[in-house]
Amino acid sequence: MSRFFASDVASMPSIQCVGPCCEGLSRRGFLKSFAAAGAALAAPTISSAPARAQGKRRVIDVHHHYYPDAYKAYAASEQRLAPFGKSWTPSVMFDEMGKNNVEQSVLSLQTMPLNIYSMKPEEARTIMRRINEQGAQLVRDNKAKLGLFAYVTGNDVEGTLKEIEYAFDTLNADGIEMMTSFGDKWPGDPAFDAVFAELDRRNAIVYFHPISPICCGNIVPGVPESWIEYPQDSTRTVLSLLINGTLARYRNIKWIISQSGGMLPFIANRVEWFTRTALKNIKEVAPNGVMAEFQRLYYETANASLPPTMASLLKFAPVSQIMFGSDYPYVTSAYNLDGLRSNGLSDADLKAIEYLNAEKMFPRLKA
Repeated sequence: MSRFFASDVASMPSIQCVGPCCEGLSRRGFLKSFAAAGAALAAPTISSAPARAQGKRRVIDVHHHYYPDAYKAYAASEQRLAPFGKSWTPSVMFDEMGKNNVEQSVLSLQTMPLNIYSMKPEEARTIMRRINEQGAQLVRDNKAKLGLFAYVTGNDVEGTLKEIEYAFDTLNADGIEMMTSFGDKWPGDPAFDAVFAELDRRNAIVYFHPISPICCGNIVPGVPESWIEYPQDSTRTVLSLLINGTLARYRNIKWIISQSGGMLPFIANRVEWFTRTALKNIKEVAPNGVMAEFQRLYYETANASLPPTMASLLKFAPVSQIMFGSDYPYVTSAYNLDGLRSNGLSDADLKAIEYLNAEKMFPRLKA
């Protein structure tokens, strides 16, 4: 995969902000900033020896990006696409998986450009449909190796409901992917209630990939939004679902939060304490308590598997709720597996995180 260095960060254009709190950023400007931030993410370098040494144990990756032609065309139309996106092919992907005994990967899109939330509905729906159809075809051609999170924008409720129906009933998707915010709103907003009611009816898996919301781009000049805002927005998503009662109403949905939960494990007790008095309907939105709501969510470890982060997650959530993720091609499978295997976990816990928990969630992928 391509590598990026500090010079890439220094040369990045500033990411501007639009919406209720900002003015004047073009669709092209958003996507240029989005692609530049992605390109600035270097794959960290650590020894891959532990991953190779334990490579005989199978692995399922639930945070694995792909670049179908429809997505490449979408990004290229703005004249920006990260080099590893341009060069991505299924054969390159399968080579990466094989090197680390990743037997199956559930495909998802990388962070979507924010301009998709300001497009005319029909334009965004066409992009979603083409991407999902190409992803489904890739899975059909490689059933033993791949699963699919079909992408929906969320903010266009009518279009999202149609795409959910098509994704499950026609494409046989394994779950639904959304970004952590829908432009200037978050998933728990009552405006999206019909979307989650339908996903609950289908006992669906919902996977959230982080994004920087419209209000908050490069707040710190020179620091890519993905370094700070992505983990923050994962946390905003969970709190949005909690406070608005979405988690309590839709008990049949299996929710997956990226990158070890973002900031959530660090602030969970703070939230739990203040909601005791600040939320008058606390018993309604968290019938078994706030921590119980957090601990029944699922978390994946992409680029967040080393001991400092995992120490917090493992004290916060049961091992049964944790799955392996790589964030490939931004980060290598070897890096994530090395990090995970450096936590001193028992063999039983490693097996659970590396593949057993994913098998339970995605029975089709069971060996």
